[in-house]
Amino acid sequence: MSKMLYVSHSPEETQKFAREQALVLTREGQGQPIIVALEGELGAGKTTFIQAFAEALGVEEHLKSPTFVLMKHYHLNNVPKYHMLYHIDCYRLSSSVDLLSFFGKDIIHLPGTIILIEWAERVADILPRNHWVIHVDHIAEQERNISITKHE
Repeated sequence: MSKMLYVSHSPEETQKFAREQALVLTREGQGQPIIVALEGELGAGKTTFIQAFAEALGVEEHLKSPTFVLMKHYHLNNVPKYHMLYHIDCYRLSSSVDLLSFFGKDIIHLPGTIILIEWAERVADILPRNHWVIHVDHIAEQERNISITKHE
């Protein structure tokens, strides 16, 4: 398991870091499914991170957390070996069973897909062995600690 820590002093720094990570992960992923589990308290910056991550991959729509619809998907056109980004918000789920009944287990194994999961700690028991965890800690009004851990 590898881990990296980044300290952000503003939403703009968080966005810049998220854009960089999107490019690194897709380059290293080589078309294999990329699962990114985002954790952190309400208002920590998970959605800010996801918006910039998606923007770096060419998503032109402004992303909002799909809290009530649970999942949204976006087509990727200019990302080598990746064609679909799924944004899942598990805030309203009580367990991973709720998520499995919604979309099944197959989605996490599809080549060419990137899955970003907010409130992933609620469904941690169904995440594949090979995934990333991004934890955002709210330190001060503008400051965040962002840790990225690769689970293998």
